[in-house]
Order: sequence, then C-alpha cells, then structure tokens
Amino acid sequence: MGNDDRANPARPHMTPANPSHYLFVKHSEGWNVDRCTLWMAAHGVSVDWCYPASGQPFPDPSRYAGVIVFGGAGSANDCGDFVWVREELAFIERCLASDVPYCGICLGAQMLARVLGARVSPHPEGIAEIGFHEVLPTPASAGFLDTPLTVMQWHTEGFELPTGTTRIATADAFPNQAFRLDQHTLAVQFHPEVNPDSLKIWQARNRVRRPEQLSDAERSTMMRDAHRHAEAIDAWLDAFLGGWTRRDARAA
Repeated sequence: MGNDDRANPARPHMTPANPSHYLFVKHSEGWNVDRCTLWMAAHGVSVDWCYPASGQPFPDPSRYAGVIVFGGAGSANDCGDFVWVREELAFIERCLASDVPYCGICLGAQMLARVLGARVSPHPEGIAEIGFHEVLPTPASAGFLDTPLTVMQWHTEGFELPTGTTRIATADAFPNQAFRLDQHTLAVQFHPEVNPDSLKIWQARNRVRRPEQLSDAERSTMMRDAHRHAEAIDAWLDAFLGGWTRRDARAA
C-alpha cells in the first residue's frame, strides 16, 4: 500500500516533441463532446485520439506533451482476453519511462495502478458506484482537491493504492479515488470529463447494451445531477487541466 501522508519528489520533466499536442486514449468512439475535449479546444490545444479497443495501434508517447487515458467497459485484468489491454499496459509503461505527463480516468486509473504493481478488483461487498457521488479531499490533496466534489462515477472495480504513490482523493465505498505518482502523473477513479452531452450518449448506449443495469428513473436522476453539479465540476476541471497542462486555468 502507498503512503497517504508523504509527498513524492517530482521527476524532472523532459521536453516533448510538441509542447502543444496531447493524446487522448478512448475505449469507444463517438463521444468527443466531453469536458476534456472541449477544454482543449477552448484553450487552443491540439489533440490526437487513439482507440485501441477498435484495433488502432498506440503511437510513440514521447511525441506528446501529455496523455489522458479515459474509462471504458473493460477491465485492467482482461490481459488474457484482449490483446489491446496488454498493449495498453505496455503503452503506459512507455509513458512512464519517457516521463510523459499521464492522467488516467477510471479504467485509465486502474491500468496505471496495475502497471505500478497494485491490485485491481471488484469491491469485496459487491458495491458498484454508478451515478453522482461525493469525492473528498485528503491531507495531501492541496492543489488538487480543496473541497468535496460531487462527480460522476461508473465502475464496479477499484484499485489498491500503488506503492510509492499518494492518495489525493477519497470516498466511503471506494477509498482510493485518486492518487499521484508525481506532479504530472496521476489517476482518478471518478469521471470529471462527463458532462450532460456525453452522459446522454453513454446512457443511450447503456440502454442498448445493458438495459437491466439502470432504470429510467435512475437515468433521469443521473441527468439531473449532471446539470446540478456541472458548474462545480467545470470549475474544478478547468483548474486541474490548467495546472496539468501548465496553462492558465480560465473558463472554457
């Protein structure tokens, strides 16, 4: 387990081939209306997309100023079932070896945790977090999360805290909500990128692929919460991405 109270020294960050070019790794196509995509566009930052679950190969991460790996329906434990999972784990190892800034979201966080030697598994009591839940700061959260944030969750697995990392957000059901390896390598279990437009797409797909998972009432509640908490999540993500990309945070 990692140490929650000890900050990790920052590694020296190498200059990327293109300091204004980022890579987004997504595990499904057709929902590039999320907060991260809109933020990059509003700040004049160019983005390449990679869809490994559709068979696209991973590019050289050292070409990019940073990499964000998003969530998906798969598991970081699916190495024996899907070649792309093994390739993604190897890609994340290359990101770390090249010292490329990395942010993992949900599955992307679980992938990073596994690369760092931590266990990824379902909750021991079978709990799933689906919908909007409160995420809390920890004593080491300064500069990342200063006050509680109610944000989208959609996962059945969680991760142990990797050795050598610091927990920077927590919650009741899944205590490890975010961790930092260094100042530009971190992971979050929750989904700050999900705004009402992207949630609409996710819910439409969920109705087709797993109609039994959520009721119409639960989907309506999620959408109301997406609108209710949008302003606070917008502000948090603006500040976070502004710091992570070393750009001034300003309303996107």
